[in-house]
Amino acid sequence: MNNIQRGALAALLIVIVLIAALAPAGIGFLFAQRSQRHEAAERLNTVADAALNRAEDVTRRLSGALGEIGKVAAAPCSPPYLKELRRIALTHEQVRDAGAYDRDGRWQCSSLLGAVSAGTLDGLTLPPPDWRSRDGVMAWYGLARLPGGKTSLVMGRDGFYVAADPSLYVDSLEALGDPASGVGVINTEVSRVIATTPATDAAAMLAVYRTARPAPEPEPDCPPYVVRRSVSMPLAVVVSAPQQTLRQRVRTLPWGWLLGGLAAGLLAAGWAAFFIVRRLSPRGQLSDAVRRHQFIVAYQPIVDLGTRRCVGAEALVRWKYHDRIVRPDHFIPLAEHRGLIQAITDQVLDTILFELGEFLKRYPEYYVSVNLSAPDLTTHRFLDVLGPAIAHQGLRPAQIRIEATERSFLDADAAKEVISAFREAGHAVYLDDFGTGYSSLSHLQTFRIDGLKIDKSFVDTIGQDAASSSVASHIIDMAATLDVQVIAEGIEREEQAAYLHARGARFGQGWLFSPPLSAAEFIRYAGKTRGA
Repeated sequence: MNNIQRGALAALLIVIVLIAALAPAGIGFLFAQRSQRHEAAERLNTVADAALNRAEDVTRRLSGALGEIGKVAAAPCSPPYLKELRRIALTHEQVRDAGAYDRDGRWQCSSLLGAVSAGTLDGLTLPPPDWRSRDGVMAWYGLARLPGGKTSLVMGRDGFYVAADPSLYVDSLEALGDPASGVGVINTEVSRVIATTPATDAAAMLAVYRTARPAPEPEPDCPPYVVRRSVSMPLAVVVSAPQQTLRQRVRTLPWGWLLGGLAAGLLAAGWAAFFIVRRLSPRGQLSDAVRRHQFIVAYQPIVDLGTRRCVGAEALVRWKYHDRIVRPDHFIPLAEHRGLIQAITDQVLDTILFELGEFLKRYPEYYVSVNLSAPDLTTHRFLDVLGPAIAHQGLRPAQIRIEATERSFLDADAAKEVISAFREAGHAVYLDDFGTGYSSLSHLQTFRIDGLKIDKSFVDTIGQDAASSSVASHIIDMAATLDVQVIAEGIEREEQAAYLHARGARFGQGWLFSPPLSAAEFIRYAGKTRGA
């Protein structure tokens, strides 16, 4: 080997050694940059989620205070009226002031100043509102001349108002992210900025909202930002952070990755991969959905087959995942397996009472049935939750009914005792999907129940030349012998409804009558059939 060859080999070895030495540092550097961007985006997303929740909560509380004023029976600006205004203002810590104005927008009285003379109120006249809802609620953003002498957000309706500090919308949010982050809350219907964190450019927030890009990742040539839009209110939040210089980025890099070398880099990469995979796995997404209360309820009307009048509804849980609805058969088995089903059931109950509580209280003849899983049919946990909840709402126990499937009866002794407890508490219990399991008939001997729900698979065969076409009529006869009600599921054709009613089935549900409805749609549907 000559000197040239030895020199070339030495140079190659040096290159290999340099690559082996520098590669871990390079990998660590690249990973550190990626980690830095990811953490920045996560911080912004955290602030954005908190900001939207905060904005919705403040709006909801101010609307609640406004609604309380609307229920005051005393004459506007009378001493009893002012007393109620002060009570409401003290009760709702978000309310800075409450009062009344006339049809021309002139202030008449205030919880801070009382009934004020016209001379004192010279010039205190509401301008045209910045926003008006369909139900008559109006909002003024940034009014400066108000009782108390501070810039306020004002919500008014029918001659009365509440005023609040706009900073409530962004209060305590800076601590969640970079202190230099900016937060803006925007009314999406009129593209008006409601509030921003200090030193935040409101015009820039509005411009970001109008030209929002979908990716929240920090980009080299523009500040990162996140836009969140409320699904229930005309609100959006914009969270942005200023662009960092190269020196600032280098100074804030996690240098431990560089010094750790390849082993630390690979270890961190493995941990990150595990974390991301777990987060994006069905289990991780479902756990996140439970934490975020992403479950909604659809109401499948139950009707009297003779009169076609709505008598109640079955509550059907749905998972609202981003912009799509996930069917229960895609997540309920996983929720049961991972121990999340009880939390979902509790959210379903909370949603029912929130959406239909007033309706059920007003019309005690209607009921809603709730599907329970095995854990809640072998312990008293849900019964202990259900009792106080409906008592607080002022509902009768009979208005919340229980549906149980055969797989809920694996521990027959425990289920028998819990079902008896539900019935003793006044909650009717129905055996769902009757006839589809191996032990349905034996369950009728073991458990005392109030009704059977004929599975859709048997209803589908009615009027067809199938071996199971007469099963539905046999179930109805059996139920009559046992003196229990029958509800037929999945009725889609008029001939099915007529057949079932002729053989003694009194109640049914299915697309012939109505698809699953939202709470508002169900209330309208019930009213329409009630007046029929």
